[in-house]
Amino acid sequence: MIPHFRLLMLIAMLGFMLPACSKDTGVPDAGNPDADGGTDQDPCELALPEWEKIWKITTESSGLEGRTPDINLIDVWGFGPDDIYVVGFAGSILHYDGDEWVLMETTTTENLEGVWGYVLHDPTTGEESRREVFAVGSNGTILKLREGTWTVVPVFNDPDPANPDPQPVTDTFHDVWGIPAPGPDTATQHPTVIAVGGRGLIAEYDGATSQFFEMRQRVEFTDSEGEVHVNYERWTPERLGGVFGSAPDDFVAVGNNGAILEFDGTSWNRNVITGFITHLNGAWGRGGWQIFAVGNEGTIMQRSGGAWEDLKALAEQQGGFIQISAAAYLRSSWGFYQAKCGELPDGGVDPDDRQDTSWQIFIGWDNKIYLFHDRTICPFGDFDVSRVEGIWGNQPRDESERTYDGGIECDQVEVIITGVNGKIYRLINENGQ
Repeated sequence: MIPHFRLLMLIAMLGFMLPACSKDTGVPDAGNPDADGGTDQDPCELALPEWEKIWKITTESSGLEGRTPDINLIDVWGFGPDDIYVVGFAGSILHYDGDEWVLMETTTTENLEGVWGYVLHDPTTGEESRREVFAVGSNGTILKLREGTWTVVPVFNDPDPANPDPQPVTDTFHDVWGIPAPGPDTATQHPTVIAVGGRGLIAEYDGATSQFFEMRQRVEFTDSEGEVHVNYERWTPERLGGVFGSAPDDFVAVGNNGAILEFDGTSWNRNVITGFITHLNGAWGRGGWQIFAVGNEGTIMQRSGGAWEDLKALAEQQGGFIQISAAAYLRSSWGFYQAKCGELPDGGVDPDDRQDTSWQIFIGWDNKIYLFHDRTICPFGDFDVSRVEGIWGNQPRDESERTYDGGIECDQVEVIITGVNGKIYRLINENGQ
């Protein structure tokens, strides 16, 4: 049975996202007449003045600006607004403690492209029982942060336990994602962590040995003399740029030539979409019920209810609106949902009758970010660099944690975006509205 809160969220998300959007064709949305009742007005011209009241953009001081060679910051992960990690070129890892960004000490100079972590608390005492952060990058590099120290995690290329001499992986990892350990027992309970990279590289963490091993498929073939041989082959030859998981048996990896691989806990299966060959660079989801994949040419794919669809096609069918440059090279996305926040109006309106709010943010090499709200996607803001890469934000608390006598508290939402030349930007939605 789906928990009550998740069921409400799922219903809201399906109602909000399915009538999604289309790439800009230059034709205003016929459903939005202008104030004079004459010609139509671009929906983004209507939306942006209101959105600018809600979202504010500031520039952070990373301490890496102006370095030679440039230190590009590629990905970001956080446990909360005062505990955030950013990774980038030349082994750079920054930590934010709520006051400033501090460069952490590492033992690598490899370029780092992905970061993910988790923290667990003892259910009895409430004290922190385990915290780990994984960072991945070039030349098969994977680092793990444990008890304040980054150490190199070995990565081997052959999952066959009968192979006495597996070789280290040297391909580049582009992204990492995981599912936290099921409990605080550090000896027997370990997270599911999967990293993806070039030439179809997929590796999974073995917590018992603190190593990563490639995930390959076992393929049998018979030679000309009738002898059966076994190979362990990668699931796809394409570069994989992004990975996201909602459960140990539900991961998605995306990459070049329209590659979308789905993991069911045992094997990776390629989801073939007829005629779709656009390179995909990143994946992120609100859960297994809704995942976004972004890529070249402003492409945004969405999986809801098990099927992958292009938002352009959804818009053409259901009347949404999207304004994204066809040249946009989208890299990452992130979003949040906040249920029924605000004071009860006079007269005692039931909180269940109030509307929820939901936003999705898409970023890439386009000087802008793209906001998705109320069936509309519009470019928002201008950056002083042409490429932004990674995005993370703090999710609002569960509705039950925000409820008080007379209403439901609105949580502030802060979003961190990383980019080239040591750039870090912060987006603030003060009321999470």
